[in-house]
Amino acid sequence: MKDTYKRVGLAIVCSLFFLQSNAQSGIKVVFEKQTILKEDAVKGLPEYIRERALKLVQNNKQESTMTIQGNEVYYEIIAQEKEEVSKGITKVDDPKSKVQFVSNMSISTSHSPLKIIKDYKTNSYKEIVNDKVTTEKLPKTSWKYTNNKKIILGYSCLEAIGVYKDQPLTVYFTKALPGVASPDKLPFVNGVILEYQYGHAFGKATKVERNQPLITKFL
Repeated sequence: MKDTYKRVGLAIVCSLFFLQSNAQSGIKVVFEKQTILKEDAVKGLPEYIRERALKLVQNNKQESTMTIQGNEVYYEIIAQEKEEVSKGITKVDDPKSKVQFVSNMSISTSHSPLKIIKDYKTNSYKEIVNDKVTTEKLPKTSWKYTNNKKIILGYSCLEAIGVYKDQPLTVYFTKALPGVASPDKLPFVNGVILEYQYGHAFGKATKVERNQPLITKFL
């Protein structure tokens, strides 16, 4: 009996230590976002460059970070200028085409910076607009939970389907990380989102870092 009490007491102490350590540090999730297109999206382009154009667009990726601290989520996109280049020469087999060869193709994109602080309790976010800190409500959605599951970075995730910006939104979230968090201005779900897709936008966590220093100055 004494051994049982000892084991229970040890479990309680370990749980309290885990909760306290997470309360005094943040959890950072690094995301990679890209544009997912189908061939229909580039059907207006000449056939001989469609495949290349799709690869160039989808290879152009944007990085962002989401740090969880209690009920707050600190989300940031750093300003980025990127250029994707597809090298080589593609021979055109279409005899009707006046273009016989296509050499290097490139696509340039720029990602505007973004900093927001999201609050799960108030379902709102703060950002700086015209040099002033403004507060806005986050969108809500009626989630439909499915039986689909997947493992992302070692964390078991569940699938939920909702609506965002009038488009179907699919997310995979985990309850293995403490807190409730979603990247960008996506609505909250009952866990930490590690993957999402709506419209042509697709984002997935590439790294989870625990015990991060607390953020004290952000906006």
